[in-house]
Amino acid sequence: MKDLEEIRRLLDEAYAHYFANSDGHCKSSEGYIGLQFTNYFERRDGEPFGIKGVEIYSYVLGPNRSHTFADTNEALVSVRSWHEREMETDHEEDVWDDWDWYPDEEEAW
Repeated sequence: MKDLEEIRRLLDEAYAHYFANSDGHCKSSEGYIGLQFTNYFERRDGEPFGIKGVEIYSYVLGPNRSHTFADTNEALVSVRSWHEREMETDHEEDVWDDWDWYPDEEEAW
């Protein structure tokens, strides 16, 4: 439970920074944390009831929209990385010109 609280705290702090300093672009499921538990068959076969996976939805902070981890420790390692990167991001300097993003037409083909 301690890891989950730390994951929630780090996500909330990183989102607060992002929304206070960026254009606020996001998805409505930002910060969702889901837990997967051992199922009936696993428990029947002797596995103890417990967390089998952690899902975090973070379009803004993570490299994808949905992220699945084997356990809370693995999730915490990634969330710490996302948090650190977000807290170091200066969103004023993070603006780019659409035209500069696309390669020259000759280079693209």
